[in-house]
Amino acid sequence: FWAAFYRTPVSEDFAGGYPSDEEWHGYINNNDRVLLKTINFASPNSAGAVCIDPDCTWVEQWVHRAGPREKIYFKPEEVKAAIVTCGGLCPGLNDVIRQVVITLEIYGVKSIVGIPFGYRGFSNSDLSEMPLSRKVVQNIHLSGGSLLGVSRGGPSVSDIVDRMQEKGINMIFVLGGNGTHAGANAIHEECRKRKLKVAVVGVPKTIDNDILLMDKTFGFDTAVEEAQRAINSAYIEAHSAYHGVGIVKLMGRHSGFIAMHASLASGQIDICLIPEVPFQLHGPHGVLTHLKYLIETKGSAVVCVAEGAGQVILTTNFCVPSRGFNALSSLFQELSVSVTLPFRSALFCLSNGGRAIYSCKEMLNRSCCTVVLYKLQFAHVMFLGTERV
Repeated sequence: FWAAFYRTPVSEDFAGGYPSDEEWHGYINNNDRVLLKTINFASPNSAGAVCIDPDCTWVEQWVHRAGPREKIYFKPEEVKAAIVTCGGLCPGLNDVIRQVVITLEIYGVKSIVGIPFGYRGFSNSDLSEMPLSRKVVQNIHLSGGSLLGVSRGGPSVSDIVDRMQEKGINMIFVLGGNGTHAGANAIHEECRKRKLKVAVVGVPKTIDNDILLMDKTFGFDTAVEEAQRAINSAYIEAHSAYHGVGIVKLMGRHSGFIAMHASLASGQIDICLIPEVPFQLHGPHGVLTHLKYLIETKGSAVVCVAEGAGQVILTTNFCVPSRGFNALSSLFQELSVSVTLPFRSALFCLSNGGRAIYSCKEMLNRSCCTVVLYKLQFAHVMFLGTERV
């Protein structure tokens, strides 16, 4: 049984407290709805149409509006809230930690802690929970990474819930991806099994912006902005070479939002390959045929490839046990070889955030290039198979 309480906001941000109830309009009504799809497609042949039947019948789909409610189900003075960041790093983690802490304090919560290094922080005796407050998190959004640290894996769900009981944690905010949220759901189920009054809140951490019911996931804008550097570098190399081809690989295992938005924003991409759109490398309508046309008409071309694009035309995936999911075959490498061998032209390949490869017909297997950022310019250092540079 969960009792409901009416929220009484307290914050130092407002002189004399919050406005009166009659003046306050900061709550979301439980009956507020958001229309999920805003386009009424007239035909399944319309661009981007998603229809449930051949007639493309209009079906209204509504979801609850997110936001603060007047009724809350915990007394703030009885809450001990914990925040944990799991999986890999993502731009904006510190921003989320900061805002969760500040919002909890606005609600009147006095006890807020951070669990260090993901779920492992619950079981490792060498790791202590970190007290959090507005003073602690005030400027952490100016730094990258995670104030709390991250890790993959961790103890059993039963052990995690045991530690939560011992520490008196009755509200936990989990920042992570698919695996992390699977763990959060398991924690929720274990708490229900034990009839514990614990709230488990999931904050999706996906730089790919691939969650339907969210306006935008944190880190996405930063990823698109940083991708411009890789695209610009590849464009300059390709444009400066005779029949140059630049290939840029960007993040996106199962979605192409980063690749698509970065390509549109840069204005320098000729071909963008993403997982959502099927294509062929060879044949009259294949990527290589169009690439050949671009070389003949423009003299150079730049291709943007999402890391998960073209899986159906590549070899079987293989598993990476340490990360817990299947690694994807690399269209990036396949395309690099396919372009270099038949065209005999200069090729500049850049994996954003990783290593770059500059190759031509004589140097395909024995040279590479590390891209170094110096005063917003890329400096190229060539390694030609020798120990000295």
